[in-house]
Amino acid sequence: MPPVSATIEEGAGRSSGAATAYLLLLVAVSSWAANLVVGRGLAGVVGPLTLSWTRWVVAFLVVLPFAWGELRARRAVILRAWRPIVGLGLVGFAGSNALCYLALQWTTAVNASLINSAGPLMIFAASVVVLGERFRARQLVGLALALIGVVGIVLRGEPRALLALEINRGDLLMLLAVGAWSVYSIQLRRRPQELSPVALVAALIGVSVVALTPLAALEAKLEPSLPTFTAILYLGIFPSAVSVLCWNRAVALIGAARSSVFTYLMPLIAALLATLFLGERIEPFHLVGGGLVFAGLALTLARR
Repeated sequence: MPPVSATIEEGAGRSSGAATAYLLLLVAVSSWAANLVVGRGLAGVVGPLTLSWTRWVVAFLVVLPFAWGELRARRAVILRAWRPIVGLGLVGFAGSNALCYLALQWTTAVNASLINSAGPLMIFAASVVVLGERFRARQLVGLALALIGVVGIVLRGEPRALLALEINRGDLLMLLAVGAWSVYSIQLRRRPQELSPVALVAALIGVSVVALTPLAALEAKLEPSLPTFTAILYLGIFPSAVSVLCWNRAVALIGAARSSVFTYLMPLIAALLATLFLGERIEPFHLVGGGLVFAGLALTLARR
């Protein structure tokens, strides 16, 4: 039996590690929520493709110094696995992010955050189709509830909007963005295992920069100002780089299962920020639709 002092020190160490992990997770999730609010705030000031390109350029400059040595040493691996790297970069980074900023031209940050919360359900559904996983009755009920919730948010609590085809295109684009991220998450198993997470992220960001460069050049919409450049720097540093590092460290400290619970805070934080800084309002359909999405998520992903 270990000494009492050793047991106390071990417990204090675990407690300190958990507290650090919770702080890191809060930073990561808050950064991702703020990404939607800042993207919405820049609508009309910076074009969505230009915003996506500038964000990834900043992120690439932040990550590259940490990954350059490995990228050079493992360039043969990158050349051999260029197809999955390009595919993951196009779908998960360039495509998903550009669609998100396009969506925020027409929809609110609150709507976008609630629709985004359906991402884990889309990933689960895609894993059933792609990986052949099986549904249970409880999971079918959960998916049905979440689908009703998302449809309610997209229709903004007005079923007649479906008959009149008055669906907000921003909400539909946000659904496509979440779908693209779900495909990326499923296909991530094809990544080259020889690359570290930092090197892989740098490679995927590099693909995004290259892919978005001609599109951003054609759009070329940016109204220069100090607040605009500050917002772009924030998007490139925090939601793109710092949040990933915080998330990875937290998962190493307390595990993926406990960390994943913090993603449920994202719509709440986004709604609070959107209310404070953008003047958006929380409507009853947000509460009902969001509640159905979270209930469906709990039923679908919970263990027996």
